[in-house]
Amino acid sequence: MAIVRPFRGVRYNTEQVLLKNVITPPYDVITPEMRASYVAKSPYNVALIDLPVGEDDRYAVAGNLYRKWKEESVLVKDKDKSFYLYEQVYEYGGKTYVRSGFVGALKLAEFGKGQVFPHEKTLSGPKADRYELMKASKANFSQIFGLYQDNENRLSALFNDVKKTMPSASAIDEAGVKHSVWTISDEEDITKIESFMRDKAIYIADGHHRYETALKYRDDMRTQEGLTEGEERSYDYVMMMFVNFMDEGLKVFPTHRVIDVADNFEDKDFLEYASSLFEVHKLETRDSADKFLKDNVNYPGAWVFYGKQGIYSMNLLQEAIENQHPVYRKVSTYLLEDLVLKGYFKYSDERLLAKAGIHFIQSWEEIDDYRKDYSAVAFILNGENMESIRDVSESGLVMPQKSTYFYPKLATGLLFNDL
Repeated sequence: MAIVRPFRGVRYNTEQVLLKNVITPPYDVITPEMRASYVAKSPYNVALIDLPVGEDDRYAVAGNLYRKWKEESVLVKDKDKSFYLYEQVYEYGGKTYVRSGFVGALKLAEFGKGQVFPHEKTLSGPKADRYELMKASKANFSQIFGLYQDNENRLSALFNDVKKTMPSASAIDEAGVKHSVWTISDEEDITKIESFMRDKAIYIADGHHRYETALKYRDDMRTQEGLTEGEERSYDYVMMMFVNFMDEGLKVFPTHRVIDVADNFEDKDFLEYASSLFEVHKLETRDSADKFLKDNVNYPGAWVFYGKQGIYSMNLLQEAIENQHPVYRKVSTYLLEDLVLKGYFKYSDERLLAKAGIHFIQSWEEIDDYRKDYSAVAFILNGENMESIRDVSESGLVMPQKSTYFYPKLATGLLFNDL
């Protein structure tokens, strides 16, 4: 049973700041160069507090800065508890898409003990970083991205009614994505959303580290305050964006794998190994590679190998996956990791988690840029499908890291949640 509640959001005062100059993508996709460009836009850019830099006191500095911005009314806390309708409008493949969901506060529950399901592995480093920031700021600076299943899209009528009014905040980011937020404070609408979500399972799309951090923070605070079961505090909840699996604007892009290899690496040596697992064909152009992937978009065992001497289509033979878990047979990143990265390149779990000699890249162009300076090969994948993500989550399994890239990313800085 998922318990979703409205909350008093903290938001930028648009009389003091221009919203597009203070929002950013999630912290974990921001490079040092990107951060520098963001903070140059405004002394109140959210990167200053969500991605603090410097010595050991950087978390305390971020927490103090957050409180200072509230004292100066740069950030203002809403008077009423509300849900927040969040819409993103973006272009992809020459078409315009709209993704809609709402932001609320989800009551925290351990994975496997409630209705919240992960699908990716987490690492200790990012969790420690987010924990120190949460402890210093006593706030959620960004919303976790959660999915729920509703084949009938029953909240759409409510959302459409809300959208008939002017949004309370709107901005277009540097990628051309338009972000708009409406406040849902009507008691009848709030009750409708709470009741609707009560029997829903929640699947984490993005924000696994932040969710686990929120669990630890909750447990530590409850111990510190000596709370008994039944007593609730705001830190028993975490800010989350909820999107329907069936939303037409929900896209999952692939994240390709780039592997560092020796300068004398020969494609033929790998292809000899691969021939027992795959049907392999040499491709003449990237267009033919893209066509191969498009034609096999529903087959998780179809990849493109971008070698040092050529480009090759790889179609996994059914007998090669007979011993795999039935759920993992549908997950391309898992099959690649198990059969190729571990099978041929001899990666251990520890080396994969450390991302030693493996890089996660979104496009051919980025791969080419990397290969200008380094000896590397690449595996070009299709994006994972929604059904596979849900099946992995419900089975209590996890995908390899960087298996999913939900597009567009949620903006950080539209809403904050005090704990």
